[in-house]
Amino acid sequence: MTKFVYVVVLLSVMVCRVADAQDAREYFKFAKFKYDQGKYEDALKFLNQAVKADSMYASAYFLRADVNFRLKQYYNAVRDINHVINIDRTEATFNGDNYLLRAKAYLALGDIDKAALDLEKSYPLSKNNPEFYYYRAKFYKSTNNDLHALADLDKAIKLNPDYAQAYALRALIKWEYLKPIQGSDAYESVLSDVNVAIALEPDNYEYYQVRSDFLFDMGEKKRALKDYNKMVEIAPSKELAYTKRGLIKMNNYDYKGAIEDFTVSISLNPNDEQNYRYRGLCFNNLNNYSQALKDFTKAIEIMKSGKEHMSDEDPVKNKLAETYLLRGHCLNLMGNNEQACQDFLLAHNLGVKKGLNYYRKYCGIY
Repeated sequence: MTKFVYVVVLLSVMVCRVADAQDAREYFKFAKFKYDQGKYEDALKFLNQAVKADSMYASAYFLRADVNFRLKQYYNAVRDINHVINIDRTEATFNGDNYLLRAKAYLALGDIDKAALDLEKSYPLSKNNPEFYYYRAKFYKSTNNDLHALADLDKAIKLNPDYAQAYALRALIKWEYLKPIQGSDAYESVLSDVNVAIALEPDNYEYYQVRSDFLFDMGEKKRALKDYNKMVEIAPSKELAYTKRGLIKMNNYDYKGAIEDFTVSISLNPNDEQNYRYRGLCFNNLNNYSQALKDFTKAIEIMKSGKEHMSDEDPVKNKLAETYLLRGHCLNLMGNNEQACQDFLLAHNLGVKKGLNYYRKYCGIY
């Protein structure tokens, strides 16, 4: 290759690289625009193009990591932060945001040890970042260190008095740690925090969930019902509020209203056994035993799916036993004593003593 040809080739390569870099930055601008609008799927598409055009574009990898985190694609978020750190180790070493974002992803994945390491690396340059204290509080909460979690949330709120998430998390931790009773100072403290969170972000479904669950636990079911209604209004496609509202209606003997709510929950999430179990109870109390039987059977099928053997620690085991008892009673009322007796024995075999008591009562064995 002559010197002239070599120079032409080199210039061509340089021109292509410049063009690629320009393209990458254009894609990044579009991605940032979509990101600011909260359109994370669209932002991700542009960011994919940006890093394809420039594989060393650290800012694009960082923003893509943030987008992946918001889309709950946590492994991808970790991968992208690793790219950022590898592109320029010197700069990354002094950038607490990289380690904080990766710590957030590790927390979401349940990898507590790696989250702890990244939080430690992030701390020197994140002392004035309220988000750092919020996520370190989440870390402390995951390790049952409530006092440290509360201290960090106090710092986060002091740095940013409008940090709604911090108030909501502080309310949750106070609720668990202080074990308040209605009217106590602890009760007022929990309620105050969650009220502030709602005032700051009145359209946030999760904050109403915290307050409604808290009020329900405190026995204030009428107030809880108002919040469950608000949750349905804000997010009609989320089944949890319908389930919670259905439970209140069921406890108030409004079985038909409860059935309506449990039915909506089932349509939104057909693989949640509890809605079938609750709806079955309502049908049973309305003497609609055939529908109750179908729901109890469906709940049992869901709980048994993929579980040939259950350990004593399996949280599903007791629920399954209780559902066998419910179905056994239903079958007994339908006059199918043979299958009812089988269900009572199955409940007993799963560790519920009442199963044997009902077997003796209804099946003639003493």
